[in-house]
Amino acid sequence: MAETTVLMTEAEQVLNRAYDNFKEVQLQRSKEALFENANEIFTVSKIADATLLYLFDEVIAQRVVELDNEVLATMYEQASQTEFLKLNFTGNDIRWLLGLPRTHHRHREM
Repeated sequence: MAETTVLMTEAEQVLNRAYDNFKEVQLQRSKEALFENANEIFTVSKIADATLLYLFDEVIAQRVVELDNEVLATMYEQASQTEFLKLNFTGNDIRWLLGLPRTHHRHREM
């Protein structure tokens, strides 16, 4: 388990604040609008949860901090470009949603 850094803590605070703001906006909507936006609400909640798990990656944490309140909107917009709903996000998925390059892990033969 990685030690918590100042950057990780700051990124977590940014992400939590952005998600709280997102929820606040949703609570202002009518029941009909909530129903119509159920996919967005579900997707944003999954993205937020998954991103929290990958804040140990300094590049991800830094990008979250840079995007600040726009982090979830940016990630959702990127996710909307695909035609399927993903439930299990990898670190590379989170990097892609943040507009970062993916990392490549090569398997070496022993």
